Amino acid sequence: MRAYFQSYLLNDIMHIIIVDDYQKLSQKAAKMFLNQLAINPTSVFGLPTGATLLGMYDIIIKAYQKYGYDFSKVKTFNLDEYVGLEAGHKQSYHFFMYDNFFNFININKNNIYIPDGCATDLKKHCSAYENLIKRNPVDLQILGLGANGHIGFNEPGSSVNSRTRVVELSEQTLKDNACFFGKATLVPKQAITMGIATIMSAKKILVLASGKHKAEAVRQMINGEINAQCPASFLRQHPDVYVIIDKDAATYLKKFKKETNGWSDILVLNKNILPSKKKVVIISPHHDDSAVSCGATIKALTKHNQVYTLVMTEGYHAAMPGLTKVQKIKISNQEAVAESKILGSKNMCGHFKFYDHGKKYWEQDLMRLTKILKKMKPHIIILPHKNDEHPTHALSAKLITDYLREQSVKNLELWFYEGLWSQHLFLDINLIFGFDQKLLSIKNKALAQHHSQTMRLPLARASQALATFRATTLPEQRFVSFGQKTPVLASYVEAYDRVKL
Repeated sequence: MRAYFQSYLLNDIMHIIIVDDYQKLSQKAAKMFLNQLAINPTSVFGLPTGATLLGMYDIIIKAYQKYGYDFSKVKTFNLDEYVGLEAGHKQSYHFFMYDNFFNFININKNNIYIPDGCATDLKKHCSAYENLIKRNPVDLQILGLGANGHIGFNEPGSSVNSRTRVVELSEQTLKDNACFFGKATLVPKQAITMGIATIMSAKKILVLASGKHKAEAVRQMINGEINAQCPASFLRQHPDVYVIIDKDAATYLKKFKKETNGWSDILVLNKNILPSKKKVVIISPHHDDSAVSCGATIKALTKHNQVYTLVMTEGYHAAMPGLTKVQKIKISNQEAVAESKILGSKNMCGHFKFYDHGKKYWEQDLMRLTKILKKMKPHIIILPHKNDEHPTHALSAKLITDYLREQSVKNLELWFYEGLWSQHLFLDINLIFGFDQKLLSIKNKALAQHHSQTMRLPLARASQALATFRATTLPEQRFVSFGQKTPVLASYVEAYDRVKL
């Protein structure tokens, strides 16, 4: 099941997220980056180099390959570069970025900006770089943290008003970087760096630190006085800063008010950012639940995936005045098939016995479900939550989870959807699908096929209200510091609790 993490809020501004290890740190940082890209495909990123960032870049590359993120309209500004190293030098930050990131994504090379450490006129070059950033404000600035508290190459003593400039590197930094050059005497003594004020001009800032050797710098950044001796401490004056650190880096931290963070925990998907070449099974307790809870997601997934809707019951307990059981079953099946034609999924009916008999014939239901799913071999199952208040929904979810436990299924994703009868708590939402009016219209058209149900309940209006509510409230609840300008996720949102097996 999903691992939980600690998160603390400092002065209602700085979010401190403490994770178990470097891998989890990298995953959360990558998710923040990718969510920024999903929300705004023309985002401007401020990027750092260094060993701490390698995990994040690797995860972003893999997500690009898996979900189809588009970097073609992105702009990037690198924090710094050594003076005197040409772009092709293996220890230059230009080489680092291409070798570890840019060569593996579809970014427009004309939108990549890295300081030129071999510029003829360094002062003029720094001024031009600074002005370029002013014309292209950074949406998300990512930072590593030096052992002496530096950010970029802003060494202790750097002014809070400093801008892009050439700096002398400290003895501590030369020593820390000696491993990359063989010995400290080969490390360039100067570098170009964004200044503190340049960094602070970003709309959002993310700081990463891993390892016990960063623990004192982390303590000074968060618990120490705000002063030039720890340049990173100035970040506490920024209105929207996130700090992700592992337990070792948090060794000397005091405890703060606990808070749950969403920006690094929620995966944002839309019609352009989705899994592809997967087998997806939608579990619909009744014939209308699939369209009600995840109709837009289903329609989008069918473009590049094989999607099956498994209707668990025959639905004849629903109020359909004047009709026999056989007639109700026939109508339910017809409506389910009509929905699938509109959404593009393949319809199946499970006819599970729990609908009439509760758990009396549970083993027979499990055997039938096992036969179906073993044949289909899905990569993703989208289903109601096990705590759904509707008994048919809850039993449908339990049948799936019992199957997974009994068969020891691995390498599978479960997306627990919310419905009109049981909404997720904010803390349980870790995947959202944002969609527009066009997809909403298709979803509503699918819902309209369930005439036997829409006669008694305005399903389309209720489903749209929930999708609008999520799109309206999630940005402030989970994506920014309270009081900051909220991003626009989408016009509508279908929300999920995602679990990886």
